[in-house]
Amino acid sequence: MASVTIEVDLPPGVEITAYERHQEGHGFEVRWPLPELCRCERCGHEERAHIEFKTTPQAIRDLDVWGQPSFWIYQAPFHRCGRCDYRQHLIPPFKRKDVSYTYRVEQFVLRSLIGSTAEDVARRLGISAETVERIVEYQLNEGRQIDPTRVITDIGLDELSLKKRHRLYVTLMTDLSDPERPQILAVMRGKDNAAAQKCLDLLSEEQRQRVRTHRVDMGSAYPSACAARLKDSRAVTDRFHVAKKFNEVVDTLRKKLTRAYKAKLNKAERKAFRSQMWAFRRDPEGLTAEEKEALEGLFEVIPKLKELYQVRLRFKEIFDTARDRTTAARWLRDLRREAERLGLDLDRFFATYDRWKTEILNYFDARQTSAAVEGINNKARVITKRTYGLKSAQSLWNRLILDLNRASEAIGWSIEQIRQVAKGLKVQFDWSCT
Repeated sequence: MASVTIEVDLPPGVEITAYERHQEGHGFEVRWPLPELCRCERCGHEERAHIEFKTTPQAIRDLDVWGQPSFWIYQAPFHRCGRCDYRQHLIPPFKRKDVSYTYRVEQFVLRSLIGSTAEDVARRLGISAETVERIVEYQLNEGRQIDPTRVITDIGLDELSLKKRHRLYVTLMTDLSDPERPQILAVMRGKDNAAAQKCLDLLSEEQRQRVRTHRVDMGSAYPSACAARLKDSRAVTDRFHVAKKFNEVVDTLRKKLTRAYKAKLNKAERKAFRSQMWAFRRDPEGLTAEEKEALEGLFEVIPKLKELYQVRLRFKEIFDTARDRTTAARWLRDLRREAERLGLDLDRFFATYDRWKTEILNYFDARQTSAAVEGINNKARVITKRTYGLKSAQSLWNRLILDLNRASEAIGWSIEQIRQVAKGLKVQFDWSCT
């Protein structure tokens, strides 16, 4: 049988003193420096360590070697107190108390869980699903508290339904300080002011003072909670939510303008009309010449519809090109007057604009959107669908931490990294190749 020497990454201070192979398993005998002083857990007496060892060895699971299970073998040490005779076990530095696997196995299980389920990971690793869930609790318990030294300048709040046709809602708080890498900060049960306040209370007072912008939906309970907790932060209403409100009003008016014309059409003409309405809603730059021609033909029949179409395009142009809030406010004011002059009833939208004017215009200061918040919300919806609905905010929190905050840990070697490794190995073996 051929022998191969490999390097094993070990925690600081841990040494391998022997190796044995049994069937398809690998056993590594390990040792580590033992403390010179020990404090009794029962009576608190501190003295020079009186180390004793259990007569039977302990075997705990470590990372696989060559695709086969490996174990670390050691004799469990314990200290016997000279005052109360209490026997206190000395926990190795590579595992936690009352478990039969190393910290490295816990980290590997977490990486394996990203994009997978506890049952699948348990089946692949030969452990129970309960063990996987317990590892998740151990590893993610520290993440429930937000690091007080973490700098957070932008946050987003949004709601999510945990299960269809059930009144199970949660509030998600997201760190948007780095737009390229948004991270989930908190998940709280409910979608009211109290849930938002619980999320914000997880931030320290200093962190709340550093928040400069928060992004929330119009009409939700979150703006009042943010106003109370984030004194120096500005609310930014997402442009896409504003556009949604505007398009709802435009669509209602469009139906009103085309109702009489549509009533005179036969079945085939109604089908062609629906395709023209699809072109009406789209960006004109994405339309073909035939679609533009058909749309212009419709405008000749219903001139008022063309005026509404031009108002809609002008609204989009304002949000695309306005260089600052003052310019945007002036252009929106002009658009309002133009709509009134044309007799287009857009009062319902502009009433909303009046109520949220400051928050909407704040968008034009730095053109910040809630795209990252909505993206996280979509990921959360995928998780709930994948699990056929969740019943607790804690379960959603665990999945979001794994699938979002720790997603980068699941990424393996890139093609370029593999090529670099192969190139380095070729150099190492170059002398032996003929």
